[in-house]
Amino acid sequence: MKHNWMKSGLTALTAAGLLLGGTIAESGMQVAYAAKSVTLSGQAVGLTGGSLSIRDAHFLMQDKGKVLAYTVVITNKSSKSMDLLDYWIRVKSKSGKSFKATVVEGDKEKTSVPANSTQYMTYYAVVDSATKLTDLSFDIIKWDFSSSNYEKRLGTISYPSQGTDRIAAFQPGVMLYGSGKLKGAVKQAYISKDKDNGYVTVNYLLENVGQQVIDLSKLTFNIQTESLSVYNVSSPSLETMTIQPRERKIITLRSTLPLAVVAKPLTLVPSFNDEATKLKLPTGVFQLPALKVQSASTAGQPRSIYLEGQPVTTKAGNAIISQDAEGQSVSLEFSLTNTGSTAVAAGAFDFYLVTGNGKSYALTYAKEENASLLPGIGKSLALTGTLPAEASLTGAELVMKSLATDKEKSYVIASYAVEAASLEGGLGTAFSYKDYSIQLKTVTRTSGVEQDKLVAGIAITNNSKVAKQIPALGGYFMVNGVKIGTEQKAIGLDSTLVLAPGSSYEAVVAADIPYSTSISQIAFVATESAADKPGKMLYQFTGQQLSEIPVIGNLTDYVISGSGQKATIKLKRNAVYKGVGTQTFYAEFEGINQEPRATAIAKLGGYLVDKNGLIVPVQYAEVKERISSGGKALVSAWSALPRAFDASDYKLVIGQAIGTEPAAPPAGENGGSGTGTNAGSVTSPLLVKPVSFQLGQTNESVADQVKELKVGGFGLSLAKTSAFYDVKDMYNVAGLKLETVYSLGRDATYEAIAGTHKIKVEFVNQDTNQLTYSKTFDLAAALEGSQDEVLKEGTDIPLKILFNDPEIQNKVRTNSKFKLNIYDVFQGSSILIASQEMNWFLINN
Repeated sequence: MKHNWMKSGLTALTAAGLLLGGTIAESGMQVAYAAKSVTLSGQAVGLTGGSLSIRDAHFLMQDKGKVLAYTVVITNKSSKSMDLLDYWIRVKSKSGKSFKATVVEGDKEKTSVPANSTQYMTYYAVVDSATKLTDLSFDIIKWDFSSSNYEKRLGTISYPSQGTDRIAAFQPGVMLYGSGKLKGAVKQAYISKDKDNGYVTVNYLLENVGQQVIDLSKLTFNIQTESLSVYNVSSPSLETMTIQPRERKIITLRSTLPLAVVAKPLTLVPSFNDEATKLKLPTGVFQLPALKVQSASTAGQPRSIYLEGQPVTTKAGNAIISQDAEGQSVSLEFSLTNTGSTAVAAGAFDFYLVTGNGKSYALTYAKEENASLLPGIGKSLALTGTLPAEASLTGAELVMKSLATDKEKSYVIASYAVEAASLEGGLGTAFSYKDYSIQLKTVTRTSGVEQDKLVAGIAITNNSKVAKQIPALGGYFMVNGVKIGTEQKAIGLDSTLVLAPGSSYEAVVAADIPYSTSISQIAFVATESAADKPGKMLYQFTGQQLSEIPVIGNLTDYVISGSGQKATIKLKRNAVYKGVGTQTFYAEFEGINQEPRATAIAKLGGYLVDKNGLIVPVQYAEVKERISSGGKALVSAWSALPRAFDASDYKLVIGQAIGTEPAAPPAGENGGSGTGTNAGSVTSPLLVKPVSFQLGQTNESVADQVKELKVGGFGLSLAKTSAFYDVKDMYNVAGLKLETVYSLGRDATYEAIAGTHKIKVEFVNQDTNQLTYSKTFDLAAALEGSQDEVLKEGTDIPLKILFNDPEIQNKVRTNSKFKLNIYDVFQGSSILIASQEMNWFLINN
């Protein structure tokens, strides 16, 4: 009875140090002592039917003191269960001091070891700060009530004098974590510094080498020095992470250390966060390599980093620098390619450009919320920023940092050496962009109504062996070193969506400038356009001068070469018509469709420049009909000239007009579209590929006979013309009666005539009073909304014109001679084209 009481009482009394044993071993039990070994785990103490060893032991300094955690391995080789209530372990130092050891909460229910199996149990103890691992020994004790102190020492396991619990840098080590096993290894460790601290980043490999899923939410890390100074390590990703059997994960760990510590030997200590005791129980000790500041990668070379445990290949492109009003604009491309097996977040970064003298400048890019990078997928970030005018990129680095969160500070991920891209190259040079070659062909300045336009002509060539989409390009200009306006998107001149291998595509980029701007130096910066965000700078063309607008002969065709719009334009007629205090420029062009199928002739635009530099915009009628392949259309152009315009020597600048929607007058039915822009609604078109015709002294003479007149694609002749009083009731004169016979024919050369022409017939009596009457007619068909009569197509058609004026006899002094004037009425201007003197009361031929 006494025997049972003592056994039960002592078991309860010393439960903290027991192997949670059961009954006393049977008499005659054989005890095997551990053979000496140089390793801790290589030593074992025999138990009945099995053995006991210490797998590992580690220290971690904490608020409660220097915490020792060790793991006991009990192996049962027998065919029956092994009770653990009779065994316990005493932890001692070389000085003989004992330390109270306590089993962790999760192992307290382990009271036996099943037959032919192994059980792991973890203990912890708080030791004095002077105790080292090599000072420790572990006495394996069994209750023995036949002894005076009721215990029997079965054996002692001593920590080897030359032993260490540290795993060498970059080498793997297996740790017990709860009921599972984890293999860990330091894969990468580097540091960045400021004047106060060092910022350590460790990429750590974890592999589940057990048979069950492991929840890593209780896994924590610390960095510990040899003097047991301990520093927190953050890894927010562990809070929700699990790891499957045989799964491997890279986790990124970060810690802030005083500068005085970073050069000392350091260890990374993973531990299990025991909720019951609020202690961190160390499960391993991994030696960190000597921490060095991570050198910047070579400019333009890829660098592998880890994001959320996945390897990602990154690369920083060359920086493109341009001067602007605020200093220097910098842009460069940064690429990321996920070479791992799962998606990673790809939008939580900050970038800084750090110059050789240590000054840092933030770069921005279009951040996407919740952006991710899928395995095998690449992504490019267009980084842009502003530097002081005096800043230099010599020795500069691009620093990539994580975004700060409420759980973690920002940290350096990697750095990259930066080189400035070559900016040399002017007109005619090209640069490579992806699979394309981009060439700057022209930079022209054209004149508008209120502002001038700068137009860059670029050619995009597909250098690959497969068809490519047209790249989204744009650009902006720098005049005399100052950026003009904002980035503008390129406008294509070719009607194509796909660029075949080796083929080229032409486009233009334009910007407005005040007409008074004097240009001594101009640069064009090509960009990669992006939706709703600034474009990425690609290249800067510098040193070029403005391209001269070529002068071509008046008989030379102007060629529009863009695919889908190919055409030739011929100047057929031009003149300056002078009136009383007015002068009007008029021209006609013949457009020939050079496409293999029917299409509309491209819009035209332009302006006049006299020898004094006076600029006057010219309006062009628009052909809206589709013209057959090889077919022709007649296009009219006109302008009301100011009195100061010198019509004796001037140029007509003409080009393809894009980006403009001219206002349209009422459409006609005479084969023309009736389109054009009146003087009150002038827009400033964008002229591309302009040329100029040298004109002057081309005042078209007024015909002295009213026959074979050319009027906007029609031919008109009058004959048998007479003038009489319009007499009513034998004696009452009601006005003037003008009679004639006309022939009107359309020029069959043209499929369409762009521009609405009318004819005005004017009677002018040749006496001192110069009594005048006139009437306007539509040609061929009535125009919508017009109140004028119509001259129909045909031959020898009689025409009677009555001018109602009962007072005519009082206004006419003599009725011997009169002049018959014919005007071409176009866009509100009346242009005298013929004037013939005739006799009253006779039929004049």
